[in-house]
Amino acid sequence: MNPQTLASLSDEMAALARAGLPLDRGLAALSQELGGDTVGRACGELARLLSEGQPPDTAITRALKGVPPHVAALVRAGITSGRLAESLSRLGEHTRLRSRLAALVIDALFYPGIVLAFGLGIFAFLGIFVIPKFMTIFADFGMRTPWLTRMFFALNEHAVVFYLIVPASVVLALTVLRFLMRTTEKGRLAWARATGMIPIWGMMQRQVNLSLLYDLLGLLVTAEVPLPQALRLAGEASPDPVLRGAAAGAAADLEVGKPLEPSLRDHQLGTAWAAWIAGVGASQGKLASQLELLRDTSMRLAEWRARWLRAILPPVLLVLVAGGGIGMFIFSLFMPMFTLMEGLSQ
Repeated sequence: MNPQTLASLSDEMAALARAGLPLDRGLAALSQELGGDTVGRACGELARLLSEGQPPDTAITRALKGVPPHVAALVRAGITSGRLAESLSRLGEHTRLRSRLAALVIDALFYPGIVLAFGLGIFAFLGIFVIPKFMTIFADFGMRTPWLTRMFFALNEHAVVFYLIVPASVVLALTVLRFLMRTTEKGRLAWARATGMIPIWGMMQRQVNLSLLYDLLGLLVTAEVPLPQALRLAGEASPDPVLRGAAAGAAADLEVGKPLEPSLRDHQLGTAWAAWIAGVGASQGKLASQLELLRDTSMRLAEWRARWLRAILPPVLLVLVAGGGIGMFIFSLFMPMFTLMEGLSQ
């Protein structure tokens, strides 16, 4: 189930629960009103299972294919604590947060990617239509060309291969490699560690995933889910396998009586400052509010890094493309001209 559908369904169920209406009848009526769209079909299936006497958490797991495990646990905890409406409302907010941060990651690389593709297109155009004319002129005059010009000409004899096919092949190879590595847990872990070492980008991804983990953990804690189980569920919902393993390890430490702060710190679930903030919150009975603080801090850091990428990377690429590539192009073509003019003057 996609995030938009889950968020919409959570909002509708929260509204029904808040109004004190029976979920099965309310969802059935909502299904008829929405018709055959995705949310309407999900409401209809969920209403059918609830009318058969299925518990809401079990019905959600069966009706919504591919729903993460934390959703059923959150609904179960909301029912137990008598705060189902609040739990469902927060679930919708968390799902939208996931979509927002995913869009942030994509947007951070979109404009730099366009600049790089445009620069490669310019080089390909020059190599196919412009440089061959200079090569013909130099050959007709029998001019001796410097080594830099000869190397540049040799490179542009295969302009389509070098500027278009090779970059496209690299992108395709990375895409296929990512797909193959994501088929196994070890591969996903290796890919996450490799991308996490990329400057700025890796830290931005980690801050995004930490923000999601803090938000869901705070939501589960508010719903009175036991902390070790809440941390395990929040880790399982994380798209980052490194954080999933760290959360599982920290949850195991909590189960044997280890305090929250060293558990988070030892498994590198955030910074030492974040572990201290969470530990203080847990000792004062204010863990949920402190997790909201950590969520907002991680989100701001991720947004700052995304803005930095959008602001800095495109000009750097433009300098490299315009100043480096086009500068070498002009210098390589005019060096033989200087040699010819020097010879004519003598």
